[in-house]
Amino acid sequence: MNKLFSSVKVHVSSQTISGLRSSRQLKLLRGRRLLMLVLIGLLVVPALDLSGLWTNGLSPVPTAQANSTYFNFSGGSLSLSIAPSNFALITSNDDWSVVNSVEGYFGQNLTATHGIDPQTVLTSEFATLPSPGNTQVSANKGNPSAFNAGGVAEFDTGTYLSLGLQGNVQANPYLVFYLNTTGRVNVTIDYTVQDIDGGSNSSVSPLALQYRVGETGNFTNVPAGYIADATDGGVAGRITTRHVVLPVAVNNKPKVQLRLITTNAADSGGSSTPDEWIGINSVSISAFVPTAANSSVSGRVTNANGRPIFGAALELLDQMGTTRTVITNPFGYFT
Repeated sequence: MNKLFSSVKVHVSSQTISGLRSSRQLKLLRGRRLLMLVLIGLLVVPALDLSGLWTNGLSPVPTAQANSTYFNFSGGSLSLSIAPSNFALITSNDDWSVVNSVEGYFGQNLTATHGIDPQTVLTSEFATLPSPGNTQVSANKGNPSAFNAGGVAEFDTGTYLSLGLQGNVQANPYLVFYLNTTGRVNVTIDYTVQDIDGGSNSSVSPLALQYRVGETGNFTNVPAGYIADATDGGVAGRITTRHVVLPVAVNNKPKVQLRLITTNAADSGGSSTPDEWIGINSVSISAFVPTAANSSVSGRVTNANGRPIFGAALELLDQMGTTRTVITNPFGYFT
């Protein structure tokens, strides 16, 4: 908000002014007019939204910015890529505002020790995500081998263009993708993981894929997305790809969060060791409208001796995540 008042006007007609017969009356009217302005100001000021002051360069402390809108797939797939055509995608540290439906976080102290399998790290350092003001990214970096701050970084110059994740003694960094899968099924994610660190660091660099429905609670690990070690010590360039169809639990939900996470590396003795940068690029997330064709399910429930079981309850889960319960008849059949 650049102005505290867009306009506040009090009108007094010319007839009223011309009808005043003395300066005393004129002064009285002017006094009343001033009083009206003051009262209007008192009424308006408490209702003003001053939050805009902090996003127009007036805040003494810069804050992280993000774009955590839940992507609804109406326009196609959600894509994230650092390429020559959009190398300046992120322009300021900790600012994800121009990156649709994606945020990065430092992962402060998510693990109590080092060398933890990220598949087992299912919590977040914040009670809810998104967490305004807490996103993290080091913008406009070049050579990964010469930058060892840890966390999330954007490498937009040099040989390897990528978003990078690097653990350290405090950081277990991750990316979060925000999805609205309402009316959609078969949610699929593709991503490319590259060793972008050709420096002296040599560590095991695991990467896990996780999801949760809603904005609180633990994430659930997706084993198909796991990479046990994405890097080769001292040599950059290795590429690993993943194509994962997510569980039906994420179908037809207004708020789904996907997470790609790594953890701080450890040496053979269990102590912290310098991590390598893991590059993440060419991310594409798709979801599809279910087919309109009708289908039916039927069968029979019997015991170990082949006798029908009457009154057995069966739960049927469709591709939209809807559960239906059916009861077997006296002959054990259900439809």
